[in-house]
Amino acid sequence: MENSTYLNRARQLMDAFAGRTGLIDEQGDPARRYLWTDAFAVQAFFGLSHALREEKYRQQAIRLIDLVHEHLGKFHPRDSREGWISGLDNDSGSLQPTVAGLRIGKKLPERQEHESYNSRLEWERDGQYFHYLSRWMNTLLQAHKETKDQNYLLHARDLFLATDKFIYGIGNGLAMYWKMDTQLSSPLVPSMGAHDPLEGLLCGMSLKNAIFEEDKEVETLIEKFRIMCRGKSWTTTDALGIGGLLLNAARAAELESFGMHLPASVQAGKLFRESMNSLRGLHGFGKDQNPNRRLAFRECGLSLGLHVAKASENAIFDTSASEGLTDYFYLASEIEEFWLNSEHRQAATWNDHLDINSVSLASSLIASEAPEVFSAI
Repeated sequence: MENSTYLNRARQLMDAFAGRTGLIDEQGDPARRYLWTDAFAVQAFFGLSHALREEKYRQQAIRLIDLVHEHLGKFHPRDSREGWISGLDNDSGSLQPTVAGLRIGKKLPERQEHESYNSRLEWERDGQYFHYLSRWMNTLLQAHKETKDQNYLLHARDLFLATDKFIYGIGNGLAMYWKMDTQLSSPLVPSMGAHDPLEGLLCGMSLKNAIFEEDKEVETLIEKFRIMCRGKSWTTTDALGIGGLLLNAARAAELESFGMHLPASVQAGKLFRESMNSLRGLHGFGKDQNPNRRLAFRECGLSLGLHVAKASENAIFDTSASEGLTDYFYLASEIEEFWLNSEHRQAATWNDHLDINSVSLASSLIASEAPEVFSAI
């Protein structure tokens, strides 16, 4: 399929998403916000504005950021509490919408103290995920790069500092909670995400690179993430996790190209080699042709990462680290072609997660033409 056709399909997917979620259609629901989906959607809109040279997509990206802050910076609609989760008054909260983090955007409010833990139901409940906040930090840094608006940099800094609430322990015994309540006062799921310290460190280093001046609060938190990253291996068997690792490898390489010194545990060469080791473990991936047994957004996260890695390979990855990458480029096309098939998009697994699937597929398609919006620091 020609690149112009891919971009056209991506445009259609993003236009439909914008309509459903109130960006361009008064009949849509602007409160239909989900932080992970919206983070990629902002980058996808910026990508369309680059590839198609259409200003309207840049404006939609900016509008979407405002909607996320307006809805996910405030309490869940079914929460007895109202207003900004930071506790600030309306005017002050509008100026610092990320100072206390951002909600996930789940349909159900967070679990209350009197409610027992249910592992299945917890997936449907609100709160805050660290890895969603790190994704939004990347999005805000991209918005700052696109617009030169310092407010996005300040929002990214506020959000980074808010994530300190996820960290517990002292000295070299630091660890992180995977999910916390809306006000970051207590953990809802105490286990640590496999790549959370990595994401935190790279977000902090990216923020440091953008600030261009000493910031002791940022430096202190960066050191905590650096401690948690020591000696870690990031190899994973999860397709979405591999895609994220490839994005992080590209981000680390770009930081290094700016002269930033990264700890050995997160240097681009190491991250890229571990991405390759992870890819080698995907035995039989994509062989099942039943869409009801596949999840588009997890697969498209991998194809997105592959596109960004492909674009970065010659420019910033050393030869030894990127050896073998070309053996896996075909997976991106296979994933995209599978989910571009209209019959496959009739499956319950597509429609039950319509927004995140659509944005993930569109992002993957856009990344083949504008990969810089998904890996830029």
